[in-house]
Amino acid sequence: MSTVDQALSILQESGYRVTAPRRSVVEAVHATSGAFTADELLSSLAGLGQPVGRATVFRTLDVLVRSGLLDRLHRPDGCHNYVRVESDGAHRHHLICSDCGAVVEFDECTVAPMLEALGARTDFEISGHWLEVFGVCSDCRH
Repeated sequence: MSTVDQALSILQESGYRVTAPRRSVVEAVHATSGAFTADELLSSLAGLGQPVGRATVFRTLDVLVRSGLLDRLHRPDGCHNYVRVESDGAHRHHLICSDCGAVVEFDECTVAPMLEALGARTDFEISGHWLEVFGVCSDCRH
C-alpha cells in the first residue's frame, strides 16, 4: 500500500501539479477503507469543506488506477467503485458482496490457460483481463 507522499509523487511524475485539491483527493483516498465511488469521495470532500471539482476527482482517480495504487471495480450496474491496492503489483481479482459492497482481493487466477486457448483458437493476442466475482459475504448471509 502506498503513502500519501508516494501517491503525490506519482501524480507529479505523470505530469500533474500537486495542487491543494489533488492533495485533498489523495488524502481522502488514503483515509477511506473499503470500496468507494467517485461521487462518495466528492461528497466526503464537500462535507469536509474542501472544494474539489468533479473533473479533478475523476482525473486523480484515473492516474492512481493507471499507477497501480487503486483498482477500479466494475459493478453489474455499470458503475465503478475504487479500492486501494493492498498487494505489491501482483495480478489480482476481487470478490464483491452484492449486499454490503465489501471487497476481498485474491490473486489466484485459473483463467490464464483458458485465455491462451481462446487466443490461439481466435488468433487474438490477449493482453489482459479482470475478474470480479459477485456474491453475498458471510456477514450479510447471517
